[in-house]
Amino acid sequence: MFLLNILVFILVLGVIILIHELGHFYFAKKAKILCHEFSIGMGPVIYQKRKGETVYSIRGIPIGGYVSMAGESVSDALIKKDMVIGVKLNSQGLVTHINMVEAQENDYVGMIKAYDLYGKDFNPLFIDLEVNGEVKHLSVARDAIYVLGQKKQMWITPSEKSFESKTLWQRFLVIFAGPLMNFILALVLYLIVGLFVLKPNLDSSELSYVAPESPAFALGLEVGDVITSINGQSVTSWDDLSVIMASLESPIVTVAYQRGNQNFEQTTVAAVIVQSAGISNVSEDGTRYSDDPIIGRIFGRADTDSSLEVGDEITHIIYNGISYTINTWDDIVNFFIANNAGSVTIRYQRDTETIETTYKLISASALDRLGYSNLIFQLGISPTSSRDLGYSLMYPLRSFSSDVMQVVNTIGLLADPNEDLGLGDLSGPIGIFSLVSQTTSQGLLSILSFTAFLSINIGLLNLLPIPALDGGRLVFLGIEAVTRKPLNRKVENTINNVMFFLLIGLFIFVAYNDIMRLILGS
Repeated sequence: MFLLNILVFILVLGVIILIHELGHFYFAKKAKILCHEFSIGMGPVIYQKRKGETVYSIRGIPIGGYVSMAGESVSDALIKKDMVIGVKLNSQGLVTHINMVEAQENDYVGMIKAYDLYGKDFNPLFIDLEVNGEVKHLSVARDAIYVLGQKKQMWITPSEKSFESKTLWQRFLVIFAGPLMNFILALVLYLIVGLFVLKPNLDSSELSYVAPESPAFALGLEVGDVITSINGQSVTSWDDLSVIMASLESPIVTVAYQRGNQNFEQTTVAAVIVQSAGISNVSEDGTRYSDDPIIGRIFGRADTDSSLEVGDEITHIIYNGISYTINTWDDIVNFFIANNAGSVTIRYQRDTETIETTYKLISASALDRLGYSNLIFQLGISPTSSRDLGYSLMYPLRSFSSDVMQVVNTIGLLADPNEDLGLGDLSGPIGIFSLVSQTTSQGLLSILSFTAFLSINIGLLNLLPIPALDGGRLVFLGIEAVTRKPLNRKVENTINNVMFFLLIGLFIFVAYNDIMRLILGS
């Protein structure tokens, strides 16, 4: 299973990165920009193949990728004055190969005295080469090649093939195409998922599914039963049922239902998910739950910042110096209705050992901004449903807009000083691997949905107005559009390089947190 998780992780990230970089690459090629390298992954090369002007690479660390375009650096020339090089000429006397290494076949070897390999406004390219005390003025072909090794070559960058020489619109498309392709990928994946999603019949309260070992199963509910009331409140549709369940303040529920001509009424403890604390009395697959205050599932900060494990029995919750005795899940619910922010200490029993753990809650206000309720009550039932083409076709748009709002709200919460969320709550590739591992066990549709969600995340994060990201480069283009004058390349590259190293530092910090969470979790 571990090997399968690694394979899915590489595949998910690889597809997202490939699509993103293909967006940049396609529009760069359309604009006739010279692309030196198209790489999936970072770090050491695993596989590399040259086709035409571009080297296609797969690198060892699957955390990103890049398209190396001519004109992105301060100077694309690999030669400089007083450097000794060799050159090879064609039959017209034009330099076609600039040899940077020894043991190459050359027509001339000498020291560079002057050169222009950019040729702005189509000015001729040249190299003035001192050979045996004589300076030779050599014209250079606009498709000349640097020879960097036995099998390593790179084309020179004349101005017409440079990124900076293209129009604002062309450069905008090249930069924006990466995130755009991420959004298109997400929509396509959600469309595939949507074709398998049935439209729920919200006008009926008839059951089409009862989860094994769920509260509904304990009640004796069966497929085909019709729920008529919950806690004495009339239910005539699934919307009624949802509204009532969302307004509960206790997990103890009395359900009345009809089976054929018979009416039944039973009381049970509903499955409870406490979002702020990251605990639940129901397992992740919904097949196990407990009436007693035993943890069936942990997630969020309970998973990353506490020592809690599935099966622990909560005995006390200590908050602001006051200890609350816990006997039932009703006690837990009452506590978190009254207290849903700050830090809590949970005392729990594991086998014969009594243990305490302290961690911070995610505030109810933060959850509300993300579109979540602090407390969720479930019975483990599903409504009847049917295929509906219109519903399936609208599924991608609904999912896409929901994901975008969630990412935007999350970024807003991270930037909000009034909310207790920060960089420590971010996850990197290691955290993503953990999520992929959970998703893989839920089947192909869950993997596709997660890939779509992650693709939207990467697309939006790349559009943040931060130098070194696509959004930062778009900001520079915006400045150029307003001032009618491009930003100094040296200044822009310095800003991008500084921010790149800061982002690498952030990546290391997030990776360290992910590793510590895994260690604590184990």
